[in-house]
Amino acid sequence: MVKTTFLCIAFAAFTASWASAKVSKTELPVSLSQQADTTKTKNNNKNGKSELGKEHNINEIVVTGVRQQASVNSVSDKIGENLIDRSMGKSLASILEHVSGVSSIQTGTTVAKPVINGMYGNRILIVNNGARQTGQQWGADHAPEIDQNSSGSIEVIKGAESVRYGSEALGGIIVMEQKALPYGQAGVSGHLRTLYGSNGKRYSVVAQAEGTIPFSNCLAWRLQGTYANSGDQSTAKYLLNNTGYREHDFSASLGYKYNALKLEGYYSMYNLKLGVLPSAQMGSEDLLKLRIELGQPVEIYPYSRHIDYPFQHVVHHTAIGKASFDAGKFGIFLWQTAFQHDDRKENRIRRMNLSNIPAVSLYLTSFQNQLKWNLTYNKWNTEAGASYLHIRNRNQGGTGVVPLIPNYTEYDLGIYAIQKYRNENWTAEAGVRFDNQETRASGYDYTGKLYGGHHIFSNFSYNLGTSYRLNEQWKLTSNLGLAWRAPHVHELYSNGNELGSGMFVIGDSTMHSEQSTKWVTSLSYRSAFAEVRVDAYLQWINGYIYDQPERGKYITVISGSYPLFQYKQTDAFFRGIDFDVRLKPMHHLEYHLLSGLIWANEKRTGNYLPYIPSARFDHDLTWEDIRVGKGNAWLQLKHRLVLKQTRFNPASDLIDFTPPTYNLFGVEAGIEWPLSERNKLRMLLAADNLFNKEYKEYTNRSRYYAHDMGRDVRFSIGWFF
Repeated sequence: MVKTTFLCIAFAAFTASWASAKVSKTELPVSLSQQADTTKTKNNNKNGKSELGKEHNINEIVVTGVRQQASVNSVSDKIGENLIDRSMGKSLASILEHVSGVSSIQTGTTVAKPVINGMYGNRILIVNNGARQTGQQWGADHAPEIDQNSSGSIEVIKGAESVRYGSEALGGIIVMEQKALPYGQAGVSGHLRTLYGSNGKRYSVVAQAEGTIPFSNCLAWRLQGTYANSGDQSTAKYLLNNTGYREHDFSASLGYKYNALKLEGYYSMYNLKLGVLPSAQMGSEDLLKLRIELGQPVEIYPYSRHIDYPFQHVVHHTAIGKASFDAGKFGIFLWQTAFQHDDRKENRIRRMNLSNIPAVSLYLTSFQNQLKWNLTYNKWNTEAGASYLHIRNRNQGGTGVVPLIPNYTEYDLGIYAIQKYRNENWTAEAGVRFDNQETRASGYDYTGKLYGGHHIFSNFSYNLGTSYRLNEQWKLTSNLGLAWRAPHVHELYSNGNELGSGMFVIGDSTMHSEQSTKWVTSLSYRSAFAEVRVDAYLQWINGYIYDQPERGKYITVISGSYPLFQYKQTDAFFRGIDFDVRLKPMHHLEYHLLSGLIWANEKRTGNYLPYIPSARFDHDLTWEDIRVGKGNAWLQLKHRLVLKQTRFNPASDLIDFTPPTYNLFGVEAGIEWPLSERNKLRMLLAADNLFNKEYKEYTNRSRYYAHDMGRDVRFSIGWFF
């Protein structure tokens, strides 16, 4: 039986984790600033009693056996497997938009990077299964090389958490964690899910199986796989040629747990081939200006599943080893090591039949080690740790093109300590960290001249946080963090064309590190009928680094003309408010509102900074726990309002205006049907951009050449056992 079940899953390949029917589910409130081993239940019924283990709660954030990562004194939200499941077929950035204050910056319809309170790219640190994600995430057209379907939960930490996680975390952190391995579980559990999406005529399959080694309850395992295939996607009125993709992902986990000792190993492979919209590729300066003036492709061809030039192909391998030991009164000791290998190739439309040779061929390897010690005594908790990271990035020869960035090697060494205090209603913490980063870069420009340099950046990071529960309904959390980030080699030395975004980017080797002070305060209210949270933040950044179009300037190379983007540095001031409101007027009905408002200016001149998300409001109304025979059904209506970005400086953009306000509507319906005690079937039908609205998003780097995605109808069916 075990062998048959495993073979069925291996042939399917894909995941969107859901807990076994025997595992009770604990609902976390939106505030989610809990201690590592503490969860709170959500009051759903009218007498204020908590309800656990419900088969459906469409809007809630659910955690099943996943260790909380955020400090009780930080402002954070966690997305559980239920929402990850229902978002099958969407990008990581799209899933994270279910958190207030989180949006995305896109390049076309297929490449999206998460934005937290206006920060993105190298200011957002992604931690995958405890390891810092290292890849080629510096480019605007480079999405994170992660399969989100393998995660049991995704947590967004909004504060500057550099003390615990190191530099680059001054904008926020995305923590992606696996479910706990099923030590001692009887039999094999898992799921098999399939999806079809109308936009792009795409389909995907996810499979997962997990269990305990039969001869030993101390050994547990998990296998997971993903396959996705899409053709040309479309806007409301026309096709976006060459925007298909092929994705093949796989992960495996093995763990050993005996008394106080736990050993775990993890391996994943992410493989994505992604077509790039050719609108910004090839052509004269006059043709480029015409494309920008039209705001859409000049030529449109019939639908195709074929991925032609230009395209990107990324293969990312991750191997992680963990060892932890609970020494009782001496605390818990944790050691983790990780190796990552990233191979990125970008093929362009090239003359003389050279398109089959990659114009960009980058090979990155990284090795990291972490040591951590944690001790709880009386009302106090002490945490201390050290980390080491080594990154080596090389351009592969034979491309016939001057590399966009030079070869570089980076070394990071950090140590930190955090002290916490907790009583019944009040908690506080203080932390300090020291980091030293050394970067050596070397390359040749188009004239054959050697360039690069040796940079050493050293700095301290600090954090102060507190949380106070005023009564059973009200809670106040505040966090002040001082963080920093060294400029990336891409920002220092770029000199070339970014394939996906169609930009010619030039760096500035004189730039210094960013210094950030961020203060986040959250006030939350929670009762049987309502959950309300308001997060307000202020962030000052000395030496804020950003890329800005040079109006009217174009660079002409062999492949064509491209708009010039220059990296610049200035002192900046960010501030904003995030709202998260849930109202439950009756047992089966819930209304949910998410909103994010942000202002960002240069401190000296007051000028608006480019590519800052405009105000947005997401509403949904959900009827849940609708009995249909033996099954439970739900229905959800969704609406998104995105306002025109009026805080905009025309002199810092390629065009004089921003896209108009737009409204998007959606619907989702699903049912879960028990087949037996441990088997169930789930079906979901959803539509995004239901009325096929033609629109453009201000933060989409391809808005100069094309509109955003049109209607998408998704149908998925899953078997859980």
